[in-house]
Amino acid sequence: MNIELNESRIRFDLDRKDHSRFDAYWIKRKIAPIPSELMGKYPDVRLEIGAGSGSFALALAQLYSHSLIVPIERCKTRARTLLHRTERSELRNLKPLRGNAIPAVVGGFPSETVDRIYVLYPCPWPKNSQRKNRWYLHPIMPHMIRILKKGGKLIWASDQKFYIDEAYYVCTKRYRLRTLSYGELTLNAYNDLEHFPQGRTKFEQTFLSNHQPCYELILEKPI
Repeated sequence: MNIELNESRIRFDLDRKDHSRFDAYWIKRKIAPIPSELMGKYPDVRLEIGAGSGSFALALAQLYSHSLIVPIERCKTRARTLLHRTERSELRNLKPLRGNAIPAVVGGFPSETVDRIYVLYPCPWPKNSQRKNRWYLHPIMPHMIRILKKGGKLIWASDQKFYIDEAYYVCTKRYRLRTLSYGELTLNAYNDLEHFPQGRTKFEQTFLSNHQPCYELILEKPI
């Protein structure tokens, strides 16, 4: 897939967005927020959007017992597996959410309470008519920035270079996030790859085993 970064089109997409109707709609949707006593129990909170059946989230919960790991999955089948695996694991620092990530992000987390947000191999919505669905162009994006703590990390990964290039442009130009890593996927201090040499998710494992390039973007919210 060869999609070139079109800065003018992205600026147009961003400038014409009115988030007021989006915010008004989703703020009214009822969702149980992450309990404050649970949030307060852990000094580090990590959110994974699109967690699938939860392999990466479960591994993170085992690796970082001091962290609260919150994986969100919309697909009923994969979310059911995630919930069952969580129950069997008996990991108390794992709090899976089944459903749409939008109300969870908008209403489930107070501002500046999340240390890391993982968006690993999301649907790239490659067609031009679908670009509004890309996370960085979606009205949920300001809320993702809002719930991040100062110094918090936003971690993207994709097999589509255009997706990471566009996310980089939006995150640095519009939201002024600081870049920690940008380009082909490599081991660094922020992506946990030292614990996952075969790949963090099933998608990543498949891509790496097929010697298919993967790309990452890791950003930090200014302090």
